[in-house]
Amino acid sequence: MSTNNAIAREGISAGLIGAMAIAVWFAILDAMRGDLLGTPVMLGNSIASLFLDGQLPSRAGAFLGYTLFHFSVFCIVGLVFSWVVNSAERTPSAFIGFAGLFVAFEVGWIGITTMLARGFGELTWMQVFVANLIAAAAMGAYMWRMHPALPRRVDAALAGAPE
Repeated sequence: MSTNNAIAREGISAGLIGAMAIAVWFAILDAMRGDLLGTPVMLGNSIASLFLDGQLPSRAGAFLGYTLFHFSVFCIVGLVFSWVVNSAERTPSAFIGFAGLFVAFEVGWIGITTMLARGFGELTWMQVFVANLIAAAAMGAYMWRMHPALPRRVDAALAGAPE
């Protein structure tokens, strides 16, 4: 299998795993609040408001629209993550740079979520932060399994030792 096919396969798989992890996290929170699917419906309505001139879709339409958006975005994130991990197989320092970028992204996402909190109702920055950590852990575990030698190579690069 070519490298590009491996990157695509791993990336889409990682993205689907991350998206599903977040979906399960918010399903649990929604079930505890007694509003199953409340978060994706609320987010679907928020996204739809950008495109539907103030009209809200049905509950099912909001759920389906957001779910499609959510899984698509995570597949793109997974593809980028897969590309970085596969690049780190050749150049371990690429993974170190990605780790810094991940931290910056998380801090930025918390800021954006905090600013937009009023529009998102019950959704808090902490719930989003935990969801992102769960997704990152799930995606990272998958990629770790797919590239078991990478942690040793990154450790060697951090220590300045030859690989």
